[in-house]
Amino acid sequence: MEHLTAIVNKKAKKWITTASIVLFGAISIVFTILCMRYFKSGVLYKYNTVITSSLVAAEVICTGLCFAFFLTNKEAVYKLLLTALGLAAVFLLGVYILQVTGVLDKIDSVDDLRLWIEQTGVWAPICFIVIQFLQVVVLPIPSVVTVGAGVALFGPLECIIYSYIGIVLGSLVGFFIGKVLGYRAAAWLVGKETLDSWLLKIKGKDKAVLTAMFLLPMFPDDVLCFVAGLSTMTWPFFIIMILITRALGIVMTSYSLNGSIIPYNTWWGLLSWAIIGVAVIVLFIFLYKKGDKIERWFLNKFDSLRKRKKGEKIVGEIEEEKLPSEKKSAGESKIVGDVPHKHDE
Repeated sequence: MEHLTAIVNKKAKKWITTASIVLFGAISIVFTILCMRYFKSGVLYKYNTVITSSLVAAEVICTGLCFAFFLTNKEAVYKLLLTALGLAAVFLLGVYILQVTGVLDKIDSVDDLRLWIEQTGVWAPICFIVIQFLQVVVLPIPSVVTVGAGVALFGPLECIIYSYIGIVLGSLVGFFIGKVLGYRAAAWLVGKETLDSWLLKIKGKDKAVLTAMFLLPMFPDDVLCFVAGLSTMTWPFFIIMILITRALGIVMTSYSLNGSIIPYNTWWGLLSWAIIGVAVIVLFIFLYKKGDKIERWFLNKFDSLRKRKKGEKIVGEIEEEKLPSEKKSAGESKIVGDVPHKHDE
């Protein structure tokens, strides 16, 4: 059974890797051509054909070499090439979207972003979801700015729905980059020093501290997702954690920005926000200082629970095995009791 599982896992890994190579290669080639066509002046426009042809040729060669090294089990080389293709695909896709939309020229403030999204008309929800997705992966925009624009444009409820879709999808992609493409890819996107500093901060307490950070809006979304991918977090843990924390964080941010729950124009509202702010800071400091101990405590509890359930299962199996043997023994005793003895004759 274990041998069969290993074979299935090996085949699944082969198909996933092959699909990733083809997908990243295709995206890189297509969006290289689209991005280069966007330039209408300058050196890139003057030598457009030569530069585009050279880049596409390099991407085709890189894709072919990646596939060849994968088939020959040169793991270190094909992973390096796959990382390069993945980074190129994400980068070019982001550049093309920014070129077409002109987003970077219009996001200096919440009002500017709101006005730009509003101009897209019926496509406003889709544009907002895309911006929230890119905000997590490539755009250096604080989530407070994007959520604030969404609240002003759609209202809290619709903003929560659209933000949740875009941010969760972006978070999964960020985690994928860290977990699958690895350290080089994440360092290239956010900077080696930034990535190293965050990895050092959460060392030994990644689950507890990262969970708290994802709840709060002031931390960089892109860095946190890459760091989570490089940490000890598993896919199931990250997916469950991100679905819960993102929902809570977006709801809190959306309703706090417009003051619909706790107003900003009353003394008790300001006092309430001050108390909440202090409580959040104290809680985060506590988690940061004691995160490793908290994490170990939860792990020990889960291990004890798992061992207890395993023990109960083993005991149940033993009792089930005993039951047929006891019935058999009882039947044999009955047969022996029914056989007539000589003195009875």
